[in-house]
Amino acid sequence: MWYVIWTSTGSEKKTEASLEGFVKRSFVPRKAINIKKGGEWLVQEKALFPGYLFVDTDNAEELSEKLRKTEGFSQILTTDKKIFPLYGNDANFAEKLYNRKGLFDMSEGYIEGDMIRVTAGPLFGLEGLIKKIDRHKRLAYLEYSMFGQTMSTSVGLEITEKR
Repeated sequence: MWYVIWTSTGSEKKTEASLEGFVKRSFVPRKAINIKKGGEWLVQEKALFPGYLFVDTDNAEELSEKLRKTEGFSQILTTDKKIFPLYGNDANFAEKLYNRKGLFDMSEGYIEGDMIRVTAGPLFGLEGLIKKIDRHKRLAYLEYSMFGQTMSTSVGLEITEKR
């Protein structure tokens, strides 16, 4: 089952490396965004959720014990002080991200009237999560419910035309 570990920001990869061989699968979620540098657009990877690490294990209690001894670890996300796995949409999201090697890649779309239509990329079918776009910076700002709370982040979205 998938669990979410909260580490100090910047320690995600170090914590992941310390769990190698102990968990079935793990990844640090990242996003691909366009950055303008020297007049050119470059694709750059950044943390999708800074400080978060997703792990797949069958034994959450052993994982919790191992993490207590790991530098940079803060906590496993819990409810009522109980470790809980991701379920439903959260687990599906983790699985999809894992299958993309933890990378939420750039999406493409167009604007039709006041609607955003995503034609390709991980935002395809998730247009309802988009709260705002910045065409100049090629970003979509998302708001959604995950880990039992409302989360906000930005991801790459290239708008190719306005109809």
